[in-house]
Amino acid sequence: MNPFKIGDEVVFAPDERTVGWRWVTFERVRLKPGDVGIISRIEREDYVFLDDGRGGFHWECFKRAG
Repeated sequence: MNPFKIGDEVVFAPDERTVGWRWVTFERVRLKPGDVGIISRIEREDYVFLDDGRGGFHWECFKRAG
């Protein structure tokens, strides 16, 4: 179950498999590994978007900042 909520600060930290399969998508969604942001939207309970509309990746690709 998604542990994040709107307003949480997170770091985009996809695993190696995600990087290998989805690296082209990072450019399209303006998000790259190591980026930090505030969650502004969560779709279908699992897909996280950051403060300026970046994102759309599953919550498992993020970890808490700090």
